[in-house]
Amino acid sequence: MAEQIIDGTGTGRKTKVDNNNQLHTFAITEDEQRAASRLGNEYNINTGTIAYTGTGESSMLYLKNDEDDDYIITAIAIGLGTRSVTVTDAANITVVKNPTGGDIISDATAVAINSSTNFGSSKTLKTTTLAYKGKDGGTITGGTDHLLFYMTDGRLFANVNIEMPRGSSLAIKIDLNTSGGANAYAAVIGYLKDSKNA
Repeated sequence: MAEQIIDGTGTGRKTKVDNNNQLHTFAITEDEQRAASRLGNEYNINTGTIAYTGTGESSMLYLKNDEDDDYIITAIAIGLGTRSVTVTDAANITVVKNPTGGDIISDATAVAINSSTNFGSSKTLKTTTLAYKGKDGGTITGGTDHLLFYMTDGRLFANVNIEMPRGSSLAIKIDLNTSGGANAYAAVIGYLKDSKNA
């Protein structure tokens, strides 16, 4: 007797096999990032506007992952207003891997935005996950420089692939390369990897 595949939910429906002996199925596939967004586990972390007035490096953003799952950063966005006075070069944006200190941590200010990309979700990253905004003349110490971007006034959007296991951290700093100042913001977009799918 031939075996039958019957719907396990009790409808009695059976699978179809066509004249080419092909089993008919219908599937919806989605990538890991889209699945995370659907579950409310993709986030936009944004400093909000920071007013920079001085020269030299300043802190922008600090993020430490204390979630149970890895945090995957897929994009970094920087917004830079019109720099004033003498502009000497493009602004330098540096992403630091696993920084250990600086007043961005010791004198912490929470980021302005910690929002799920699923507008039907009220989830945020755990309160134990640290997401701080920088300040004019703010410091970031330790760690290793990981990425460097040059940008002029306007917006930079960089697709990246950074995996942050629990306990790892990231920071972003800026050198405006101007004798004046400008408003700026930094954002990271990423999602929590579902460890059950690993």
